Amino acid sequence: MPASGTHGLFLDNAIVPPGDRPTLDVVDPADGSPVGKVARGSRDDARAAMDSCAAAQPKWEAVGAAARAKILLRAAEGLRARKEELARLVTREMGKVLYESRSEVDGAADNFDYYAAFARTLSGEEVAGLPAGETVRLVWVPRGVVVGITPWNFPAATVTRKIAPALLGGNTLVLKPSSNTPLSSLLIAEVLRDAGLPPGVLNVVPGAGAEVGPALLQHPACSTVTLTGSTASGVEVLRQAAPGVVKCLLELGGKAPVLVHRDADLDWAARATVWARYWNAGQACIAAERCYVDRAVAEPFRQKVAALVARLRVGPGLGGGVDMGPLYSLSARDSVAKDVVAAVDGGAKVVVGGGPPKGAAYERGAYYLPTVLGEVEDGNPVAREEVFGPVLPLLTYRDWDEAIRRANESRYGLSSYVFTRDLALAEKAIREIRFGETYVNRVGPESPQGYHAGFRQSGLGGEGTVWGVRDYLQLKTVYVDWKDPHAADYFLPYPD
Repeated sequence: MPASGTHGLFLDNAIVPPGDRPTLDVVDPADGSPVGKVARGSRDDARAAMDSCAAAQPKWEAVGAAARAKILLRAAEGLRARKEELARLVTREMGKVLYESRSEVDGAADNFDYYAAFARTLSGEEVAGLPAGETVRLVWVPRGVVVGITPWNFPAATVTRKIAPALLGGNTLVLKPSSNTPLSSLLIAEVLRDAGLPPGVLNVVPGAGAEVGPALLQHPACSTVTLTGSTASGVEVLRQAAPGVVKCLLELGGKAPVLVHRDADLDWAARATVWARYWNAGQACIAAERCYVDRAVAEPFRQKVAALVARLRVGPGLGGGVDMGPLYSLSARDSVAKDVVAAVDGGAKVVVGGGPPKGAAYERGAYYLPTVLGEVEDGNPVAREEVFGPVLPLLTYRDWDEAIRRANESRYGLSSYVFTRDLALAEKAIREIRFGETYVNRVGPESPQGYHAGFRQSGLGGEGTVWGVRDYLQLKTVYVDWKDPHAADYFLPYPD
């Protein structure tokens, strides 16, 4: 699939020409150059995609999980065969450096491999100890038609992390990708088609969320919606899904704390924190959003972090020798700049960065320098609100209990990081930090072998593990009376 040109919708295994539909521009945030155009789907397009998935679902369920898994495995190989093409497309669509895009495509393929393995291991149960001639079984069945709404920051990995468990479970899926990164989703759909996916099992409808979203969520066939996005987007999905009592799986915002104890390996903690904050230009839900450092080591830790950040090279994601690309859009860059101004107004001091890079090479791109802020207090907005960009606030604490308490004082609860050599302190943090994930002396990204789920306003449900597969299934109870003749003493009319 060439990135340039105008692309249509993916419906019934074919690219539907744009026709007279309006189009969306896909722009490279490194320099503002056009990547391509994509048809802007309408409400009617969304309904047609849902109708198609509803018609295809019974046959897809009937083929069985093992047959579905074979298609996922072939798709994994198809992604690996087109790794460089997809990686370059991801970089051009949203800006991340090519090294990270290649790694993301590897992860996207691994998602297909991982979830395919559940085809022969999913099982229900049979109730024991019943009277002779009776059985009660609990069986997992598909939910039906799933709507997947995916973000721009990981346009390959997030897409396959939703497609794989939904399809493995016998559901069909309509994908509404981010308007910033729709071309990656269309390529992935082509790979699945070429791997043998039947028509109608996966349809892709790019478009404006405000227009397409309600048509998808309020369609009578919609059983489940899975969204990765902001908390505000999650609240809107809940509102739209409520009338139909649609199940919602939501991975939402984060404000991940980093706790650094005085006994930690400071060199390692500094390197890990820098990666966790500036990976993908800070545009990740699990990114290190606030760093609490023991006062006894606050200054040496600050110096180590500042020295590492000052070395980071910023530039176009397709260029060599670059550690961090642009943000995904000019509006995102401007939002981060406003966040830094508000932080400084609130008393923070810029240690490193604090603005866009200078020079003609950066003038047309959505660049912002990796930034470290010191002297940050808990009341500062940068310590409370999610900053989706390369800004790391440093805070200090007196004792471990205080650090844990302050880490928990957030409406978010997705990821958290702890650095200490003391096993007892680590176990205390693991037990008391109220976040869906805690990384001890290491960072992410998360593994599909872990359940990626948030507490509080960071989401509902999760992804990964058998629990992530079951989120796309529903449990059905089957009662059978095998006796002949049938008999029961509680039927009307009652015995004396």
